[in-house]
Amino acid sequence: MNMYTKRECSQGIPVLESPRLILRRITPEDCEDLHQYMIHPLVQRTISFEPQTLLFPARLYRYFAACYEGLRDLHWAIESKQSRSIIGVCSLQHWDRLQGKARLGYLLSPACWRQGYATEAARSLIHFGFESLELNRIEARCSQANPASERVLQKCGMAYVKAVPAGSGKRGEEEMLMLYAINRG
Repeated sequence: MNMYTKRECSQGIPVLESPRLILRRITPEDCEDLHQYMIHPLVQRTISFEPQTLLFPARLYRYFAACYEGLRDLHWAIESKQSRSIIGVCSLQHWDRLQGKARLGYLLSPACWRQGYATEAARSLIHFGFESLELNRIEARCSQANPASERVLQKCGMAYVKAVPAGSGKRGEEEMLMLYAINRG
């Protein structure tokens, strides 16, 4: 795999493939489906997007486009090879080139839950992060109320580190999240 710098990623994030998935740059057309997944009540409980980002698909796309420009967060649409449809999004967020770390994130359509897609996408990004971005550490956070996401992180080889505050949350109360991490090698 090639090593990608921020400059190279600014020219286009690479397409990644796994046995059942294609991970690629998000297009405006993808945001119709992604928007529907993100506003689903079951998904809303698990994500930290600001409500104004999710008002409508065009605004969601502007958010992703700004991320591609700034390269602090790298987002991939998750496309099913079988159906050729977008089933979710996965990300390496808070990319810190100097410290060699990033935060893994993902979300799927509820119709695709518990089928191994999140694990497959997350493993692809972990591999890309270590091999192509030369990250030393990848972290992820999940709610204690989301054991399925915790299992995804464990299946990817990540280990529990500690509980961390969620920050000023949309829920109006201070929730604690479980921090997981994996180091290169």
